[in-house]
Amino acid sequence: LGEAYAAGGAFAHAPFALAPFPWPKAEYEKVRALQPELSLAVDRASRDEAWLAETLKETMASDAFTAAIFKVHVENPNPQPLRLGLFRSDYMLDEKVGGQPRSLQVEINTIASSFACLSQTISRLHAYLAAKRGEPGTLPANEAGDGLAAGIAAAHRAYLECRRPALPVAAAMVVQPGERNQMDQRKLEHCLFDDHGLAVRRLTLKDLADRASLDADAALVVDGVEITVVYYRAGYSPDDYPSDAEWTARAVVERSLAVKCPSAAYQLAGTKKVQQALAAPGVLEKFTDHADPIRAVFAGLYDLDEAAPDAQRAVDAALAAPERFVLKPQREGGGNNLYGDDLKRHLQDMSPAQRAAFILMERIVSLPRPGALVRNGVPSAGDCVAELGIYSAFLADGPDSVRLNQVCGHLLRQKLLGVDEGGVAAGFAVLSSPKLV
Repeated sequence: LGEAYAAGGAFAHAPFALAPFPWPKAEYEKVRALQPELSLAVDRASRDEAWLAETLKETMASDAFTAAIFKVHVENPNPQPLRLGLFRSDYMLDEKVGGQPRSLQVEINTIASSFACLSQTISRLHAYLAAKRGEPGTLPANEAGDGLAAGIAAAHRAYLECRRPALPVAAAMVVQPGERNQMDQRKLEHCLFDDHGLAVRRLTLKDLADRASLDADAALVVDGVEITVVYYRAGYSPDDYPSDAEWTARAVVERSLAVKCPSAAYQLAGTKKVQQALAAPGVLEKFTDHADPIRAVFAGLYDLDEAAPDAQRAVDAALAAPERFVLKPQREGGGNNLYGDDLKRHLQDMSPAQRAAFILMERIVSLPRPGALVRNGVPSAGDCVAELGIYSAFLADGPDSVRLNQVCGHLLRQKLLGVDEGGVAAGFAVLSSPKLV
């Protein structure tokens, strides 16, 4: 680190937009109001063991990572009834020529929903600049980082309601080795300690493999400290499990008393395949009484399972017009989706069984707005599009016993027109905020 700092490469600011991005007020309020029902539907879907297994059956046959997470789930029963979800549902504006703007869901994230704290910081930066210029207050309040911290703290308190540990207690944040997005994580860590008195241990999965154990009651103990909540900011990619040790650590946590954020079941409920399955006729209604408004924000999602009756029709449509679709694997973290010629080539090269590891989604068409972006201290300007994320904190101790279900705030990621992916840490987008119009 010292050598990197001396060379000017140890720290880099988060990429950001110089001004907020215009977003229809009605659409912002609509998706914000939907978030608690989406959170509840995710929780209910994760508890339907038979449905989850059947939905993911063909995906697991062709995607080893999803199969491995499912194995952790079924072979390591979670003894902790408390379930904590820090979710984020992402949307883009569909603005096809001649139509009114409408929000369509890109995906829902159930693991490592990042940038809440830095998004809160960017919102305050834009509000400060607007106030200095005397502009009217059209920037919505954003307490995303504080809200996620409150969710973790609520899970910690709920854990202590049922157990009085003899050891000191702390939460654990599971991070990647050499983590680059530390500042967003550190701000959450500081908020937990300053506002809630909860200390956080930063640990990799390898650290847990080497230093974690379960006591006689299945409490998770690391270095003489009982861990009440395990918050994953890693574990969503095959790269996070380079050896059996990391998988062993994930299994140990899963069968411990610690509250998992997320549990393996919640992670599975956030896969692209589950998102596609929920959009099928009559399925979402199994998990929510408010299916119609949720279904209204679903983009076209197409099942590529071998057994799906319309799979070949969807493939043929994508081969004929690849620019109208996105091919999505069961991966998080940005940089994984396939577009255009890459999409066409993969569909042509894969067998029907291999295609089951993906879903096909209609591409959302947003109209560009001018913007100025700053990355690594270098500004750039041009036409931009954006993606809005709504955060929520959800805590339940049973299928019909919800302790917390609240919207926390938002994230807006802005990118130059022509950039397909939307990840900030992956280098595709920058942090911004919505200006309600």
